Amino acid sequence: MDPQSFDQDALRARRRLFVLTTAALAAGGAALLSSCEQQRGLRRAPGSPPPPSGDPTQSSGTATATTKPTGEQKPTPEPEKAPPPTERPAPPQTEPAIRIKTGSLPKESSRLEVRGPGPSLWIVEPGSGRPGTVAEGPVEFQWTAAGWVVTELAGTPSARRVAVPQKATIDVMPLRGEPQWLSLKSLGSGGGSAAGQYDGGQWPGKLRLAYKPLDLAEPVDIVHEVPMETYLAGVIAKELYNSWGVETHRAQAIAARSYALCEMAMWTGRRHFDVYASERSQAWVGGTKHAKSLDAVASTRGEILLFTGRVVPAYYSSCCGGARASARDAISSSILHDIPPLTVAAGDRRDCCSAAPTYRWQTKYEVADVARTLPAWARAEGFAALLKVDGLRRIDTTARNAAGRPVRFRITDAKGQSFDVPAERMRWAINADPRNPAEMRPSKERVKSAYFEPAILGRELVLTGRGHGHGVGMCQYGAESMAKKGAGATAILARYYPGASVARSYA
Repeated sequence: MDPQSFDQDALRARRRLFVLTTAALAAGGAALLSSCEQQRGLRRAPGSPPPPSGDPTQSSGTATATTKPTGEQKPTPEPEKAPPPTERPAPPQTEPAIRIKTGSLPKESSRLEVRGPGPSLWIVEPGSGRPGTVAEGPVEFQWTAAGWVVTELAGTPSARRVAVPQKATIDVMPLRGEPQWLSLKSLGSGGGSAAGQYDGGQWPGKLRLAYKPLDLAEPVDIVHEVPMETYLAGVIAKELYNSWGVETHRAQAIAARSYALCEMAMWTGRRHFDVYASERSQAWVGGTKHAKSLDAVASTRGEILLFTGRVVPAYYSSCCGGARASARDAISSSILHDIPPLTVAAGDRRDCCSAAPTYRWQTKYEVADVARTLPAWARAEGFAALLKVDGLRRIDTTARNAAGRPVRFRITDAKGQSFDVPAERMRWAINADPRNPAEMRPSKERVKSAYFEPAILGRELVLTGRGHGHGVGMCQYGAESMAKKGAGATAILARYYPGASVARSYA
């Protein structure tokens, strides 16, 4: 999971959260045992090096990549008007169902075809108290200016309209007693995050088409409600390489379960879904038959990470570069992150992920482009600290954590003015597209992590860095390295979440 993989509404929410946090800090005065490895995404050709995570081409914990260990879940910022949660969730006693957003429908032209395991589907308006409708498949859902147009037996001579509330949220599910999965296929060319995304593959659980009256561009979200253990198998299959070890898969299952439970606690009653199906939360492939992923989830069923009796939000990333980050530095300053499992008290004695393809890297940018982009990005993001940057003379590291990873940089502009910036924000700012600072550069041009040493050499800004992702919690490449040396899942988790314990929450 990589924060840089967030889609635009997430980025806007994050920037609002950071502006509020920055203001609060200003007002108050600033007050597990061997190595690491991972990646997620597309299948590789035999003998080719694993792709770096976070490069949106594959996937999860951790974004839009097609490479495997993407492993960076992103903390989804809280709504501005909602009070922050006061504590991490208690372990659930029974298996919960989680709500996953996989896409959305734009206001015109895009259509979604849904099929079930049997000849008919059940359609109901949740919470209305009215009986639902049985429609013969395939059923086509289209959003128009007037609201829903729903057609049963779509694409056949017997096609006919189905009476549903014009502007409402709709649940779609198989009939009782049938296997609980649905097949989704995108139709039309209306764009939106659903266009071309659904190709007729199977998605487990119930489908919710959530109406958003205040979103004029994409009025409907596509959300799946799935039992937790079913969801996790699709996460592990997307987050890790199939060839990676059994214990790596088990450690990932426990971390992903813990992270998901914390996101559910954050969002239940606050929005209509808990997580995204991308590295913006955790990558999710939907249904999977991958045996190693299924076995990892089954063998760790209900197991979670606990600290002081509460669930740990177990963030993870592809490659930490040998120096992990604290959640309060890289994710948010929330008090929920101020716990030993998410902090860094000292550096690792041995680099955990030196085998990763992104363990070391170097990226170069035109100084003039970066100088122009910084204040433009600041305006787009609402990040006041960089609004007055005028030119770029140098960038210095002014603070590091106990492991040696940068946590703050200082920009000196052409006029000699200084601007202090948290390391992860600097990463976002440099990754802004000079042509449109509200968007990100193409994935291959982005800074892979905030763990870099900056230098201005002539007209170039040279960043010499290590790792891929935010660096908080488990390093996926490190976990695989430990597993290869014989470490079990519990030992892997003990290294990356110090002070946390593994416990079974439900059977």
